[in-house]
Parts: sequence; structure tokens; C-alpha cells
Amino acid sequence: MNFKMNSLALAVTVAISSTPVLAEDISKEKIEEIEVIQVTGIRGSLVKSLFNKRSANTVVDGISAEDLGKFPDQNVAESLQRITGVTIEREGGEGSKISIRGFGPEFNVVLLNQRTVPTEGATRAFSFDMLASELISGADVHKTTTASMTEGSIGGLVNITTAKPLEYEGFKAVASAKAVYDGLADSTNPYISGLISQNFDGEFGVLASFAYQERESRKDEAFIGGYTESSVGTTNDPTNLDRDNVWRPQTAGQKLTAQNRKRTGATITAQWIPSDSLSLTADVIYSRLVVDDEQHELSRWFSNPVFGATINEETNTVTAFSRTPKPYVSTGVFQLWEDGTRLGTGQWNSATRRGNNRDVTTTMVGLNAEWNVSDELAFEFDIQTSSAESDSGVNPYTVLANPTQNITKFSMSGNSFSWIGQPSDFIGTSKDLYHAHNVSFSQFQRDDDITELHTNIEWTPEDMGFISSVQTGAYYSYREKVKNNAATNYSNVFRPIQGFHFSPSASILTDFSPTGGFLSDEGGFLDSWYTYNPTDLVDFLLSPEALAQTSGFGDQIMNNFANGDPTYGTQAEAQVAADNASDAGYARIEALQSYVPVGNSGHRLGAFAPEHNASSSWRVTEETTSFFVQANLEGEYWSGNIGLRYITTDTESFGTGTVLTGYKLDSGAGAAGLDKESGQAVSDKGSYNKALPSMNLKFDLSDDLVARISYSETLTRPNLSKLTPTENYSGEGQMSNGELVFDGGTITSQNVNLKPYTSDNFDLALEWYYAESSYVGVTYFNKQIHDWITTLTEDVIVEVPYFVDDIASGTKMLPFSKSSPYNAEDSDASGIEFALLHNFDNGFGVQFNYTYIDSDAAFTPGQEDMSFTLDGLSKDSFNLITYYESGPFQARVAYNWRSEYVNCATCSGGSKPIQTEAYGQFDASASYDINETINVFIEGVNILDEDTRKFSVYKSRLLSFSDTGSRFSLGVRAKF
Repeated sequence: MNFKMNSLALAVTVAISSTPVLAEDISKEKIEEIEVIQVTGIRGSLVKSLFNKRSANTVVDGISAEDLGKFPDQNVAESLQRITGVTIEREGGEGSKISIRGFGPEFNVVLLNQRTVPTEGATRAFSFDMLASELISGADVHKTTTASMTEGSIGGLVNITTAKPLEYEGFKAVASAKAVYDGLADSTNPYISGLISQNFDGEFGVLASFAYQERESRKDEAFIGGYTESSVGTTNDPTNLDRDNVWRPQTAGQKLTAQNRKRTGATITAQWIPSDSLSLTADVIYSRLVVDDEQHELSRWFSNPVFGATINEETNTVTAFSRTPKPYVSTGVFQLWEDGTRLGTGQWNSATRRGNNRDVTTTMVGLNAEWNVSDELAFEFDIQTSSAESDSGVNPYTVLANPTQNITKFSMSGNSFSWIGQPSDFIGTSKDLYHAHNVSFSQFQRDDDITELHTNIEWTPEDMGFISSVQTGAYYSYREKVKNNAATNYSNVFRPIQGFHFSPSASILTDFSPTGGFLSDEGGFLDSWYTYNPTDLVDFLLSPEALAQTSGFGDQIMNNFANGDPTYGTQAEAQVAADNASDAGYARIEALQSYVPVGNSGHRLGAFAPEHNASSSWRVTEETTSFFVQANLEGEYWSGNIGLRYITTDTESFGTGTVLTGYKLDSGAGAAGLDKESGQAVSDKGSYNKALPSMNLKFDLSDDLVARISYSETLTRPNLSKLTPTENYSGEGQMSNGELVFDGGTITSQNVNLKPYTSDNFDLALEWYYAESSYVGVTYFNKQIHDWITTLTEDVIVEVPYFVDDIASGTKMLPFSKSSPYNAEDSDASGIEFALLHNFDNGFGVQFNYTYIDSDAAFTPGQEDMSFTLDGLSKDSFNLITYYESGPFQARVAYNWRSEYVNCATCSGGSKPIQTEAYGQFDASASYDINETINVFIEGVNILDEDTRKFSVYKSRLLSFSDTGSRFSLGVRAKF
């Protein structure tokens, strides 16, 4: 191997030559004669990727930088979606995660310079918003595999590459600056990047790059918080519930999310070739993403009875209804009984503040050595250590609930829904009615540390027939993922304030009026509502004012008795209970105000400060060793490879068990909850091994016609979060006709003995390179998936101690539904990919691709078995890109579309599954070279301001409708 050759220049030279030349036919003498030529621009990028596809022995597609430091899109994921079979998910209007051939993010492996990238979340899925596109030189999506490739992907393997100094002659420098305008947020923010490279006579080189971005974004979202199956009334009589078992919205609301993102990225790479037989490369990659997230939410909780209902008979879904008010008596006191009859729980409106901050730092340090021991033997060694450290900071989840005094109405409206009711239900005269419902704060820290080692030995004998070379090697990885959760102590904080007894000063509420209104194109929403600072709510609950309102506990009992509550036989008994309830409430608030969370002494939030939650924290280690052998094959008109990879994986997980300590009734509130405590530390181990054969064959049927056939076995490992040994309990009870009813709780657990998903894969492709830098291709693929991880649910009964107003009262036998993951199902997926690239002689070009995928794991509305579905599968997706490039001017318009797909198959709350409706968007860019150094450009993302709609099971069951706006950039770029 001659390390001084410029392989990229070779690729481009061959690709744009008038006569097609096979890579296998290029001799070392020809390589040495090739002049280094840099081909840039849109056409150059496509030609580079096309050459890589043409010469590869596998089914692979890629994206190449249009120039040094210039990737085709503002975001790597948004570039990858242009590839056949690749679709993306967006966060805040920005590409985040990818699906390949219908397989969601967790089924795909993302490598950076052939190294595993650590991830911030509890899963293995990589968020592409961590990477600045200016730091990337290319990205390849491998849809078929070889024995020499890192295992772990059923969908596909993505390898992202950064630039290296010896790929460029002499000194190179690039700098760019642009202003990015977010239309919905009405904000303009800076984005700067730079790259500098020095090649010292082809023997030593250093390259460094840097990118910094700020972005203020906004998301307007109307949502329905799940559906519940219940009895409703179709008349205007609230007591006449004449329809059973229909699905209706549980909650509805509108939410504005404002984010401030700051992303910093940097790379530094050094290459040294001390001799013709040895090449050394060391690199460091750094990325930090800080997201400040504020959510201002207004919502309604719909409890029975629901009346005046309109029902979609085809889907058995309520699309419009009315709701009675919750009569308000005084602070902390509500009309719960009337003439001995328990009233419905009423209509609540809530002003909610949430946060979902991110602070993620990713660092990767690697060393690569390539050594040509002889003309026949080459050795490669690669080692890396990397980490992703994520800290959310303290995030609020606080709710102020307003018992509206008016009958409220709800109705679906087109793609969204409408609120119908009195404005005072939300803003204006209702300020004094807001009561503390939930006041909690959370914080999580996640660390992902990887140590990884690759070795590869290639033997190239002079004469072994059709075996051109033999490769063998080993791979070792040690990965540790840790999740530490902290949250406000539920028992010591939430239980003392539950029951809507505490109403803070109206002064903490302020008007919130989004610029331009809220989803103004849809109508039916409020353009102004209340918001507040969550710490002001904390200050109230830690003040004497809250203590003074504890009389409401007793006043509620007396009001219940006066209106026919049969809990107490005489007024004297009720009065004793009321006094006890007031005293107990006072003591509970005193205890709340004096409580110091473990490890948070002196915290600004006092008792509400997050403390470590052992039951939802865990640590998992994964040690993987693999070996492979691969024969590379070459005949006169064909080439390929055949090989076997053997892997063994050992896992160990650590967590803390949770036990139920009681079931406690608050008679004043008419509700009961579970008390839980973390138990002793638990750990467990698991292991598995697997042999993975593969074969790839390429046939040159003519100078411009290529056929491919591939077979392989692949696997995807279960998410590390599913390997934890912990259990979690949830459930609440409420009074119904004087009786305490516990409809059932849930127990969720994981499974340390989970095995990986496995798949048998078959691909057949035909590619016609019918003209210079143009081609058309079609690929058929089929995947037979085994050991599909699904959820097993069984009913269990748990006996727990029972307390009434903190007084022991025997035990209760509570029903629970226990769920845990396990390997059980088989499935398949098959599809066809079609791709076309054509470059005209006049500077115009067009790129089109279409993918059709079908699977027996695709969700079908009305199916009863929801044990598993293929998340991320869009049956149809396509890209259409047109571009023009002539002289100093370049322009491109791209449209990407995908049909509906499942986001989450196992989500609860009557929203199983969560699906995203078909979505498409236009992006465009244009640039002009003022001279050889200066280039000006403009870019637009989602230029038609398309909205996203999610639903459950049927399209009439809306879950959310959101708008993130359009994004435009104007910038200048200089290269030296």
C-alpha cells in the first residue's frame, strides 16, 4: 500500500473519466501517474459518492462533502435522508435520528472513522444533532455487511468520516460565518466554522476544525394526552351515560416549547508516514451540545362524566363532547357530594411548566496504525477511548390546576382540535382559582464510556486463483453505561400537598402571549394564557401561608358530610375527623418544610430539590470480543467476499430493587396512592455468542451494468436499559360511591437475560451506469428477523399495608399488571429501492430515489396483537433533488417525503401505538463564488413551513399537531 497516494483524487479522476474504468483494473503504476485533482461542488460530491458505490463489493450509498468543510446540508441526518432507504426523525425541526430500510435508530450502528460513537440516552440510538456538519467529510450507509465490519446493525451501518491532512496538498484553510433565522421563534443567531490543514511533503500533516452554533427555536404543539376507554353520554344529560366502551381523550392541551441551543464541535488530526510501509494517524473529536428548554403548557383533564358526545362509529372514538364543572366552595374545598350522591370529579384546567434541558459532552480519542509488513502482508491496528457525558440539570414539572366553573366543550377540527368555552376558564377572572397539584423537579446524569480495539491482518498472495486476499482480525470492546436519576421525593413532598388544598398568591401568575399567536393557521386555540416561575410556587409551599391553608383538609370533610357523604355517622364524628385531618395536614406541611433531601442540604428548592432515586438508576457493562476471517474474491468479470464473524458478549447490570411499603388513603381528597421505598442493591449477569456468516458478490455484466447478490446474518443488541434488574410500581385509587377503588396498578421490570435480535438478510441489486456520472439502479432486499424482543404482561396480586389518613388499617390485596421484555417473536421485512441520478450537459441535474418496504411487523389499525411492531417503518419514502451548477453559481432544491410510521408501539395511556402521519418538506440552497476565495450562500430548511401530526391507531385519534417553523441562513465562506 502506497500511503502517499491521494485515494480521493484517484476516485474522482476515475469517476469523471469518459471511459469507465474498474477499480480492480488500476495498477500501482497508473496510481503513481495520477495527478491530484480536487473536484468540488454539487456535481463533484455526487460523483465521489457514485464512484464509491460503483467500486464497492457491497450495497452501499454515501454522501460526500461538496468542498473542504462544506457538507450538503446543515445537519448530517438531513443529508443522510437523501439516501435511498434512509428516513429521519426530527427534534425541534432539526434532523436527529435515522431509520434504515424501516428499522428504527436502535437497529442501526453509527461509527465515526470506523469507531463506535457513545450515546447520551438510555438506548444505543445516536442523535445526529450532536455533530456539526462542517466537521464531516463524508458518510456511507452500508446496507449489506461483511465479516470484517463491526456487528450490531440489522437496518444498516453508517460510517461518518472526518477529513485527514494528507488527503490535501500543502496548506488549506476554510472559514465560514452565517446568520440563521428561525421563523417561528423570530430570532437570528450566529453559526461559525473553520478548518485549517497543513500537509508537509506528504509525510506529516495536521488538520484542525472548529464549529460553533447558537440557535433559538420554538415549537407550538396542540396535544391530546392519550385516550381512555369509558362510558359516555350522547345526550346533554350528564347522568345518562348511554354508550359503553368507547375511546375518548383523557387530556388535551397546548404547549409552547422554547429552546436555546449552543453547539460546539472541534477535531484535530495528525498523520505521519515515517516510511513507505508505515502510516500513523491520531485524532481527537470533541462535541458539546447545551440545550436550555422551557415549556409553557395549558391543558384540561377530562374525567367522567362526559356527555353530549359525538362518536366516530368506524373507529369507536369520541370526537366531541361536553364536561361539567367542579363546584368550588373555598380555598381547598370543593363540592364533591350532593344529596348523598358522589359527584363527578369535575373539570380541571392546568397551567404546567416543564423543562427538558440537555448538556452533552462527547469526546473521542483514537490512534490508527497501518503497516505493510511486506508486499503480501499488511497489518492494521486501531484503538479508541470515548465517552458521552450528559447532565440535564434541574428540570421542573409543576402544575397549577384550576377548577373551572363553566361547562366546557371539546371537538376535533380538521387535523387538530378546538377549545370551546369561556375565556375565564383559562385567563382573566380565574387567577385566584389555581391550586398546586404537582410540584416536582428531576435531574438525570448519563455516562457512556467505550474502550475499543480493532486489528486487521490482510494477506495478499501472488497466486491463489480467484482469492485475491484473505483478511482476519479481532475486535474487543468494553462499554459501561450509567444512568443516575434524581427526583423530588414523592412520599415526603407530593403526598402532603395532594388534593388541591393549597392556592398560592395570584401574583405569581403572569400573562403569557406568544409572538404571532399560537398555531394561528389552525384557529381554536388561546393566544394568551398564564405562566409562572416554578420556584415561586416552591417558595409559597415552603412559607407560613401554606401552613395557614391546611384547615382546608378538615373543611372538605365537613362539606362532604353536610352534603350526604356516608363516611361518618354523626356530625361529631365528622368534626373529630376534620380536626384530625387539619392537624395531620399541618403536621405534614411542617414536615415538608423541614425535610432536607439526601445530599441537597441548603439547596434553593429545599424539600423539593431532587435527591438520588435508586430505583430508576442503574449501571450496565458490556464486554464484547469478536473474531473474523474473510476471503476477498476476484474473477475476470466479478468480485466479492465471503467470511464468518464470531462474537461473544458478556453483560453485567447493577441496580436497586423497589418494595411497596403501603397503600395510603387521603379521605379528604378521596384519593389513594402507593408508598414505595428503595430496597437493597441487586445485580445480575447475562451472556450470549453468535456466528455471523456473510457473502457479497458483484458481477460486471458489461462496462456499464453491474449486478450484486448478498447474504448475511446480522444482529442488533438489546438496549442496555432493558438489561437492568430493577422493578418499578405505579397505581392510584379513588373513591366511587363511597368505596375506595383501585382499578389496577402496573409493575414494570427489565430482563438481564435478553438475547439480541437476529436477522437473515438477502439482497439482489442491478445498477446501470448508462452515462458519465449518471446511473439508475434497483435493489430488492429481504430480512427474516428472529428473537424479536416484545413485552410479556401478566396479572399478579400484591398484598400491602393499608393506611387511612396515616392511620394503619390492615392490608389490601391490590391487582397489578406486570410487564417485562423477552425474546419471543419472529418477523420479516422486505422491500424495493429505486434510485436515479442524471447529470445533463447544461449544468442541470436530477436525483430521485424511492423505497417501498413491507413487513408482517407493520402496524395495521384494528389489530389486536400489539406485542411488537417495527418502529420507524414507513412503507413508502422518496427524495427528489434538482440542482444547477454552472461557473460560479450553484443551486439545489430538495423534497423529502415519507409515509406514516410508528414512533412507539408499547406506549401506555391508551396511546398504543404512537404514529406520525405522512410528512414531506422542501429544502433549498444556493451559492455564488465571488472569486476563487470568497463564496456567498443562502439556505432554507422546511421552507413551506410544514407541520407534523401524530395519532394513535386511527388518524381520527389525534395525539399532537406541531409547528416548528422554517429556517433560513445567509452566510459567507472563504477558502485559502
